[in-house]
Amino acid sequence: MTTIAFYQYLIHFAVMLTILIMMAVYLLTSRRNAFGGELVTDQRLRRKAGRLIFIYTLIYLTNIPMVLWLADDLQLLQMVSVTVDMTIWCPVVLHFLLELLQDRRHWDNRLLLISMLAVMPLTGWLLTGHAWWKWAVYGMYIAEVVFFIGWYIRAAIAYRRFLADNYADLEHKEVTWSWIILSSMFFSLINYLLMLFQSDMQICVDLSYIFHLADILFIGIIVWYIDHQQILEPLTAEAGVEKLPKEQEAETDETAHTLTDQITREDIIIAKTGALLRKHCEEAQLYLQHDLSLKTVAQVCNTNRTYLGRYFASQGLTYYTYINKLRINHFQSLYREALKGGNTPPTLQQLSKDSGFVSYNTFSRAFLACTGISVRHWLEQVKLEE
Repeated sequence: MTTIAFYQYLIHFAVMLTILIMMAVYLLTSRRNAFGGELVTDQRLRRKAGRLIFIYTLIYLTNIPMVLWLADDLQLLQMVSVTVDMTIWCPVVLHFLLELLQDRRHWDNRLLLISMLAVMPLTGWLLTGHAWWKWAVYGMYIAEVVFFIGWYIRAAIAYRRFLADNYADLEHKEVTWSWIILSSMFFSLINYLLMLFQSDMQICVDLSYIFHLADILFIGIIVWYIDHQQILEPLTAEAGVEKLPKEQEAETDETAHTLTDQITREDIIIAKTGALLRKHCEEAQLYLQHDLSLKTVAQVCNTNRTYLGRYFASQGLTYYTYINKLRINHFQSLYREALKGGNTPPTLQQLSKDSGFVSYNTFSRAFLACTGISVRHWLEQVKLEE
C-alpha cells in the first residue's frame, strides 16, 4: 500500500469512527425521538443498539493495527479479519436483530458454538500452513452468514405471524424494515466476498470503502428503525398455557353435558367464544378503539388469548383480519350513510379514524389486504351503484 493510499485509508477510518460514535452517543444519551415524532420508543432497545455500535467501533479500531502490522501479508490479514467477524460481529448483530423482534423468543445460545468453530480453521492454517485451511475459513464464513440470515428470516416470519395474531394495528410494529436491513446485509456480504478473493492490496482497500459505506447504511437503518419502533405491551403468558376463566369453564362443562356426543368440547368452546366476541366486541363496537390488542379483547370478553386464537383459527382468520374487517365494514357503512343523506361525506382520513384505524395509511393497507381491492376502486364502485 502506498503512503498516500495509507493516509486515505486512515482518514476514511476516522470519518467512519466519528459517525459510529455519534450514533452510539445519540442512542445511549438521548431520550427524545429525533426521527419518530411523538412515538415513545423502547429505551432498552436504544441502549442495546448503542452498545452494538460501540462494539462495532471497537472492531473498527482493531482493524487499524491489523492493517499496519499485516499490510505485507494480505492473506493473513484476510484470514484474521474473517475470523474476527465470525466469532464476534456476526453473533452480536444477529442477537441484536432478534432483539428488535419484540416477542423475544428467537435467540438460542447454541448459536454461539457455531461462531466459536471459526477459530479452528485459522488455528489449523497457522500451525500447518496448508492452503486448504484458507478455503475452509472462507467456506465456513459463507455458511455461517447464510445460516444466520436464514435463522433471522425464519424469526421475522414468525414475528409477523405473532403480530397478526395479537395486534390489530401494525403501524410502527411491522417487520418491513427487517427486509431492508437484510438487503443491506446481502450487499455487504457480496462486497466482502469480493475483497476476500482479491490478491491486490489496493483493490481490497478500494472495495473496503464501499463495504464500510454499506455498514454505515446498515447502522443508519437500525437507528431509524428503533426511532420508529413502538413498545409492545407485555403479554403475561404464552398462548397455550393460559387457562379458561372459571366462570366460562363451568358454563362450558355444564353445556357440554346437555348436548349430544356429536358435538365436541372444542366446538362448544369455539361457539361460546364466538358469542362473547359478538356481544362484547361487535355489538359494543369495541373494535373502534385504537391500537386494540388481543389481550385487551380477552380481558373485556372475560376469556383468554388461547381460546380467542382457537376461534379465529376455526374461522380461517387472524386477529388482525377479524378486527380490521369489522372496522372496514364500519367505514363502508359510514360512507354509504353519508351519501344517502345527501351530504358531502367527511374526508377519508376522518372516516378511517372514526372506524378505529390509527392512520389513513394503516387503513388503506388493511382495506387492500382484507377486501382485495384498493379504497379508490371501492369508492368508484359505490359511485356507480348510486
